Amino acid sequence: MRLTLPVLRRTVAALSAVAFVVVAILGAGATASASAMPITEERRMGEEFLEQARVGLPLIHDHEINTFVSDIGNRLVKTLGDQPFDYEFFVVAEDTINAFAVPGGKIFVHAGLISRAESEQEIAGVLGHEIGHAAAHHSVRQQAKAAAVNYATILGIFLTALNPVLGQAAIAAGMSQQLKYQRDFEREADYLGIRYAADAGYDPAGMLALLRKTYQEQKINPTLIPPYFLSHPLSGERLANIESVLKKNEWEMGEPKPSWKFLRAQAIVRGYAQTREQAVPPFERRLAAASKADRPEALELLGILMAHGDDFHLAIQYLEEAEQLGRQVDRELGRAYMRKNEIDKALVRLARAVERDDQDWNALADMGEAHYLRGEYENAVTYFQKAVDIYPYRPSLLQQLGRALDKNSQTGEGYYWFGRSSDFYGDVEQSLRYYKRADANLPTDSPLREELAKKIEEFEKANAGPPRHPGLPRPGRLVP
Repeated sequence: MRLTLPVLRRTVAALSAVAFVVVAILGAGATASASAMPITEERRMGEEFLEQARVGLPLIHDHEINTFVSDIGNRLVKTLGDQPFDYEFFVVAEDTINAFAVPGGKIFVHAGLISRAESEQEIAGVLGHEIGHAAAHHSVRQQAKAAAVNYATILGIFLTALNPVLGQAAIAAGMSQQLKYQRDFEREADYLGIRYAADAGYDPAGMLALLRKTYQEQKINPTLIPPYFLSHPLSGERLANIESVLKKNEWEMGEPKPSWKFLRAQAIVRGYAQTREQAVPPFERRLAAASKADRPEALELLGILMAHGDDFHLAIQYLEEAEQLGRQVDRELGRAYMRKNEIDKALVRLARAVERDDQDWNALADMGEAHYLRGEYENAVTYFQKAVDIYPYRPSLLQQLGRALDKNSQTGEGYYWFGRSSDFYGDVEQSLRYYKRADANLPTDSPLREELAKKIEEFEKANAGPPRHPGLPRPGRLVP
């Protein structure tokens, strides 16, 4: 069960290192000329990093939390006007205060930052700051300052987040020289983040509230420096500058007002990124102290935490009581019933969840699994396919679709999706085997044949050359 096991930590040290290195290559001032690197190269760099981040980082694959963060980020981006690339937002299942931006508008925020914030305003402030780095092309403008920095160097530095072996030579060559710019670009990103937040209708003081709180914690225990401050150094001077821009002192800020969406998001990320000892007590205390009027919401939050932390027995207990008290908990209760093999109950709740939000790929995938377990393979294929069409980034879901297709006497299509799943990890040999099996089993008139022929040709060439993702381990099995 997720809540009782140590959280995956293999990327924390690497991310902290890369965050510090990212600072080292950032340029000064958005008022300078445009990046020396073409926008197309920035986009390509972002896509290449993202391709490997989907394998190397423990990203949270959850429709609700991904939508929650993306909605805040996109609301900020709308204030920027036309942009040369599309911004995308991702949540990393790490219980640390951290966030970072990659060229091409890829923004990553850690679960620990969300769980420690007190409202959307604080998250908006941090996302605005990271959007500022991306919009000002900070991480590539340094080419104008140091001729030794090029596309390969910068990409190698960012890939250090996935594998510390990658990009070390680039780090050694350029880091110390560029540290003198960090104060300038952090000040600029603070200014831009505050402006974006205000223009989007958020209280721009949210960023200051989060930074001030973390700064005080850091002073009390200076050995515990959040990874965020390795890449975004915090000082009393920086906080004073933010106050100056805000024209507001700390004591003049109002109390944060978290929304219900925000409270649900916190419960979800805690379930994914914290141990039981960390996550459960605050929610149990909330329930114990709740008035009769507040008890339904307290029950729902504790049930959400348990459902996403994989304690489905307790999730059902809390969520059923919340449902009896009038709360709408179909999504999590359907998920919990599904995992406890109470299929009929699960289908009722999941069907209502999908009716409310037909883009909820998690609920659609659970619907597919429920029908699969009942031997209703045609229905299983329908729901798995809908989920994959919306969110094609989870290999285990691609495998589920492949199995359902095989059971539905669509063996060729099933092998195709097994190939796509292996392709996700850059396993060229295994992908090629599956694609060839698909080719041998597909009907002659299948619309997949043309695409499959191209993939087989591409993978045969790739199989004859170096590994597709050099430096990254190739898992011996597919993991969710």
